[in-house]
Amino acid sequence: MTRFYALAVCLLTVAACTTTTPTRIADGQFVTPVPTIDLADPVALCASVNEYQGSNWPLAIRSLEALAELGAECPNDAPTQLRLYDAHLRYGEALLSRNREREAVTQFETALRYNPDGAAAAIALRQLGLYTPAPPPACESQEVINALSNLPPYEPSNASFIRIDENGFLLEDQRFIVRGVNYYPQQTPFQRFLTETSIADVQPEMELIRAAGINTLRIFLRYDQLFTCPGNGAVPISTNFIRLDNIIRAASANDLRLIVTLNHAPDLSTYPLYENPSHTTAQTQFIATRYRNEPTIMAWDLRDSGDVDYLTTDNEHNTFSREVVLEWLTNTAADLRETDSNHLITAGWRTDSEATAPIVDFVSFQHFGDIESLRQRIALLKSQTQRPIVLLATGFSTYESDERTQHDQLQGTIEAAEVNELAGWLVWTAFDFPLSAHCIEPACPTADSPEHHFGLWNTSYFPKLSVDVITARTGVE
Repeated sequence: MTRFYALAVCLLTVAACTTTTPTRIADGQFVTPVPTIDLADPVALCASVNEYQGSNWPLAIRSLEALAELGAECPNDAPTQLRLYDAHLRYGEALLSRNREREAVTQFETALRYNPDGAAAAIALRQLGLYTPAPPPACESQEVINALSNLPPYEPSNASFIRIDENGFLLEDQRFIVRGVNYYPQQTPFQRFLTETSIADVQPEMELIRAAGINTLRIFLRYDQLFTCPGNGAVPISTNFIRLDNIIRAASANDLRLIVTLNHAPDLSTYPLYENPSHTTAQTQFIATRYRNEPTIMAWDLRDSGDVDYLTTDNEHNTFSREVVLEWLTNTAADLRETDSNHLITAGWRTDSEATAPIVDFVSFQHFGDIESLRQRIALLKSQTQRPIVLLATGFSTYESDERTQHDQLQGTIEAAEVNELAGWLVWTAFDFPLSAHCIEPACPTADSPEHHFGLWNTSYFPKLSVDVITARTGVE
């Protein structure tokens, strides 16, 4: 079917390309001996890319290069520059699988020229022992002084810290059950959270959340949005830290506690998190020092889904051993406790949560499956640790199912968590996200997907049926 489509395009573009019987060369690629492509015709070039990617990478790459020279893009596809990165990466992987290492290295290096932040190409070179990143960018000393002086001291709120015993959490000697949500503002989630969020939007959202009886939010900190000049260690971006200060104060004003996820979306290729780059360590210490006296913060979550980095077979991950990641977790927790003895520590692992039990104050796990497998996971965790356990993320999208299904699934999940006496649970997520909120211009809006529809409230802030599950558990009428 694909070849038929390519031939049809060729005919429509007046013999823009011709095909002959393909032959196999040494590396297993099928190559057309003398393909003719009109390098000035974007339609023919897009057809050529689709025809030859995966079977003849050199020809696919040449077509992409011609598109780049024309400044053209293929409809409904990734930008040409990113497609060139991916093509060189995949060609390098194909060459490496055939023990053609030197040629593969050239492809990985070329890929990084098109996308210097490309993790997979950097990781491939690192695994070959051939990747030496440049020193992290640094600033002049006066710039560092100005950055530090522009950030006012943080004034903590006046409240009590959450404490812990073998049965769970305590607030002023009263049992505190975490009933929470993972929180991003509806209009500025993910990469826009710390750079664009307006406190004017946060305040009414937190009021809505608190009115449902929710008592805890989990938020996520990306260091590349909080710090600049990594070559100088921890140099704060004052505007974004002030924004974070105000988010914490808004939570405090609404009697909401925070589980703050550190090291979110970290660098795993250039200066890998698990190799303890000095600037990342300094940035973690800066955050802990700034907020160590803030009781609104209940706990530090040292890394979301860190076990993914050693459990998955995805080329973007699985480049670190389990031992390396857990050693990093152990050392980071110890350093954090030296700086901040007020806050609890956890790690938001997805599936290998029992591995974190000797390191953290309470064990966290995530679950997005059926109720029976959740009960089994809880039983397994309880058999392996005496520490309190929190279901840190759970949720169900209404993208492909209706609100009643989401309600019933969430009700069963929360019942299982509470019947089995977990120390708490947090739903993913508070709000549905509009298509314009997931993206950065000019790549907007994004295509609709399940990720946009996990919310307890829809994009009009109207409660879905699942809010009834929450209020029934929190006792709010």
